[in-house]
Order: sequence, then C-alpha cells, then structure tokens
Amino acid sequence: MRMFRRSTPPHTPEPDPEAPVALVENLRHVYADGTAVDFGDVPLAVRPGERVVLLGPNGSGKSTLLLHVLGLLEPQKGSVRVFGRPAHTLPPEWRARVAALLQQVDEQIIGPTVWDDVAFSPRNLGLDRVDADRLVEGALRRLGIWELRHRVPHALSAGERRKVALAGAIVFSAGTRFGPRLLVLDEPFAALDPRSRAALLALIEELRHDHGTAVLLSTQFVHTVPEFADTVCVLAPGGRIAAHGAPEEVFARPEVLESLDIEPPVLSQLFRSLERRGISLPAPKSVEHAAELLAGHCRDGVCRLPDLSSGRRAQEEYG
Repeated sequence: MRMFRRSTPPHTPEPDPEAPVALVENLRHVYADGTAVDFGDVPLAVRPGERVVLLGPNGSGKSTLLLHVLGLLEPQKGSVRVFGRPAHTLPPEWRARVAALLQQVDEQIIGPTVWDDVAFSPRNLGLDRVDADRLVEGALRRLGIWELRHRVPHALSAGERRKVALAGAIVFSAGTRFGPRLLVLDEPFAALDPRSRAALLALIEELRHDHGTAVLLSTQFVHTVPEFADTVCVLAPGGRIAAHGAPEEVFARPEVLESLDIEPPVLSQLFRSLERRGISLPAPKSVEHAAELLAGHCRDGVCRLPDLSSGRRAQEEYG
C-alpha cells in the first residue's frame, strides 16, 4: 500500500507489541449517496500473528472496514486503531509496517514500470538505492515476476497485475527494519489460478513465520477459509456482525451462512451430511484432514460402505 508523504520520516517509537494489531469498535460510516454501514457494538480485534477472515455478501461492508483499517477512510463514529493509534494518523514508519492489497489493484499501481512501482515505497522512505534495489528484487523474485520488471504494469494480465501490487505491498518483508506486522487483503484470490492461490497462502505463512504478521482479509473463496483462518467474521448487509469465532464454530451454523447467500465450504457440507447419517466426526480443516478423519473412522471398525450392488439392481429393474 502506498501511503507515504515524506522522503525522510521522523523517528517514532515502535508500536506496542502486546496491543492488538488492529481494533475496530462501534464503527459507522455513511457514504455521500446516503448508504450507511454500521458494524454495531461487537468489537473486532486482530492480534499479532492472527489470521482473521471477513465473509459476507456484497454490501456488507467488508471493503469499507478494510479501508478504515488502512486509514484511507476516517471513522465518522466509533474508532479504528492500528498499533494502538487511530489508523488514519499513523506516522510513515508505522504505515510501512502495514502491507495491503486492494480489491481494485489498478488503483494501487502507479509506477511506469513494474520495477518503479514496487520501488515506490522504499524510495519514498528515504532508503538508499542499494537497499531499495535489494528489497525490490527480493519482492519480485518472491512473487515469481522478476522477468516482468521492465514491463508496463497496465499491459499485464489481471493475475500478473495483482502479483505486482502484492510485491509492492510486501516489498519490506526481506528487510529487518520494516517487516510487515499487518497484512490487509481485499479479495486476494480473485483472478488467481489454483497454483497462484496456493503460492499466496504459502507467502502469508512465510510472513507470519518471519515477522509475526497478522492477516485481515476478505474473500468470497470460502472453501479455503477452514484451513487458513484462525477467526472468521461474517458480516450481514449493512455491516452487522452476524457470526464471529473459530472456523469450526462459524461453519457449524450453516443456517446463518445460507441466510446471507454464503455457501458453506464443501467439506463442512459433507461432514454435516455424514452427521445426519449417524457418523459424527470433528469438522475438517482441509482435504488431507478430512481424509485422516475418515480413514481413522474406518480403522476403528465402524466404517460402513453402502451396498452399491443393490443400487445397481434397482436401477436395472426400474430403468
């Protein structure tokens, strides 16, 4: 995210490592056309290293909430604090600890070439050329787009532009001074193929391991959520928080999701269907976890497979 104004920022103390990385309380925002988004009195906290996922239909305020966390919108009511300070007042050195990928990545890409775009933030923070070039090269190689460094960003595909924007967001991750403490992602899986999606999830885990990075993201790609998220927050139209908790708690309430036109993850649907048939197993977090649970169930000697031959006989009899 490009939010710097000075080439030589003043010295500022480090954020409190014990405080929530982001804290949203009683937030309300009314747009110029009268559209109101009110998140109610349920606070949303993102703690160091935590992965928080926002789910909700269009119009539920996911992007509005993220823009407030990034300091691009100022609360009209309530408060949004990042590193313990109002998000819209963060000093430049603290803003460098926030990496962001917007839903409309073309609004985030401003450089004439891929290299210039990714180099924008290091240059504006006053890093010398050698250090800036090292960070830019590291980010481009990490995203697998080194060969695009001399290309014009807006001539690239949607997926490539998303990677360029992400490289600019995480450009400081190879350094020690500004390792990102918060990663904000608005619909990051859009326009990504399965391999790129898996690579993005792996990158997020690297950042968490290397820098203790907290993650706040919105997505419609719900099937990834059980394996990825620590906390899920489901927003209803207008911003109300309809459900909040661990993935296994939230996805155990399919009626809440379905009322908001959110399809529960396939594995959650499968295991609830098994439960209705008398097979009660813990909620799976991934395909591999589901396979282990089912294999363990069968090893326990209680696995019962349907008699497929009777089904075939019935089909032959009745056409």
